[in-house]
Amino acid sequence: MVNEIIPVNIIAGFLGSGKTTALIRLLNDKSSKDRWAVIINEFGKISIDSQTLRASSDCGDIFEIDGGCICCSAKGYFQENLEQIISNRDYTRILIEPSGLGGIDMVSDIVRANPDLRLMKLICLVDILNLDNARLQQLPIYCNQINKADLIVFSKLDLLEDPKMEGFLVEKFKTYYPGKPYILKREEKFFWPELIDILDTEIKEDVKFRVISAGKHLLTDANYQVISQSFYPDITFSSEWLSRFFQEHSAIVRAKGYLLTDKGWCLLNFTLSGCIFEPCQVKTMSEIILITEKSPAEQFQNMIDDFQNKTIILK
Repeated sequence: MVNEIIPVNIIAGFLGSGKTTALIRLLNDKSSKDRWAVIINEFGKISIDSQTLRASSDCGDIFEIDGGCICCSAKGYFQENLEQIISNRDYTRILIEPSGLGGIDMVSDIVRANPDLRLMKLICLVDILNLDNARLQQLPIYCNQINKADLIVFSKLDLLEDPKMEGFLVEKFKTYYPGKPYILKREEKFFWPELIDILDTEIKEDVKFRVISAGKHLLTDANYQVISQSFYPDITFSSEWLSRFFQEHSAIVRAKGYLLTDKGWCLLNFTLSGCIFEPCQVKTMSEIILITEKSPAEQFQNMIDDFQNKTIILK
């Protein structure tokens, strides 16, 4: 690998769109001869995605960047990780999962500016269940990620209650983002190897990113706030109460964590599509991250108090 240029793929997408699941599939289907470096950017201070990746795939080397988005507040850490990977000279590919709240302009610019790296086709995961969600369509970060991607991959097709809705939603997408290339996730065993081939397509130098009208100040993680909480394993969470809590607090856009619940130890995934509890291995403690839209300090504190008070009752 000495002096070879390393291909770089960015797997982008809004909160809960399925980026980590995509990484797991790609890593499990890659050739055993390849050694990939994975950079994961967590908005909170607890690395839930990294734990999930390590538990579900032969992930190789993971470089974690938490506490902010690599496109702005954690930019320096991102550059340091890239330099460390390049100096190793033993990687055949770099996969980057930016925070779901991050823009991808600066990430792409940093990769392009490094002569040891080659930016390949940029993939953006889009949750088809929320394709017609007016709340998301009004978020500049959500729209920016789609506009700047080279290819859209629709996720969560298997969760559509009516399969006929697929065509309707895709047509809606075309009206929102005309001319944007996309693919639909089909049978798992055929889809992911095909996507690896797509990842090997380099971006044409003459292709320019489209510019949206929103001001740059709207495209930062400063519009959101995060709650990172850990709890001793003598606390058991009610899965029904957690689902209701997320529904009652509309400012919450994402929650994920490993929790001891009335269903046993579970990986919790809450997105605007709903709340899912998946069985997981026993952990030493419960950990959760809540990401919310910016709200007045008093409302934010009330939300934290409400969450903590309920967990005390459930001991």
